[in-house]
Amino acid sequence: MIVMELKSADDILSMLEGKQRIVLFGDSGCAQLCDVGGILQLEDMEDLLRAHGKEVLGYVFVEGGICDMNALRQAVAESSAIIRQADALLVQACGVATQTLTQLLPDKESFPATDSEFLGNMPERHHHYEQCALCGECILHLTGGICPIARCAKGILNGPCGGSVDGKCERDRNTDCVWQLIYERLKSLGKLENIRRIWEIKDWSKAKGPRAVVHLEE
Repeated sequence: MIVMELKSADDILSMLEGKQRIVLFGDSGCAQLCDVGGILQLEDMEDLLRAHGKEVLGYVFVEGGICDMNALRQAVAESSAIIRQADALLVQACGVATQTLTQLLPDKESFPATDSEFLGNMPERHHHYEQCALCGECILHLTGGICPIARCAKGILNGPCGGSVDGKCERDRNTDCVWQLIYERLKSLGKLENIRRIWEIKDWSKAKGPRAVVHLEE
């Protein structure tokens, strides 16, 4: 999931300066899981904006994700009456969502209510941890399912740096050294020989953007 946080109230109000009639956007995907764009958060944002003199015309809640153009198009069609009246669209979801809405409604100005942080998981409520760097060439089959690029503060691909102590990262002593985790994992799998393969120089050209993937139907 894309992990994100709401911008501060001051930042949001600053973005919307000069805009009076607002429509809010949220979804049941990453935005709701991150507690930034679910129904409750949309209602909280409505209260905030109204307290500062804004007119909130309503909200559009997309089942799934705003980044799904088809789902967004249907939701927008159902709320077209209020969207037509809006000065601004405030998107309580990731940056992809804001851009998708901009592409669908180019005559309206869309504003991001959140800062997208990373791609991660949620082992428990309100706790999110970075897991993937979207590097374009996954090597998890070599590392026992643990990503050294996303989970190493230095993105090192040739083993631990010299700063780790007692299996902890030198940057944050509360964080496990990912290379210690990889070593222990490969050892338990009987695949320590994979370490030598991981040391090969990575082709970073696959991580350059903007990227596109088209899945063709057979």
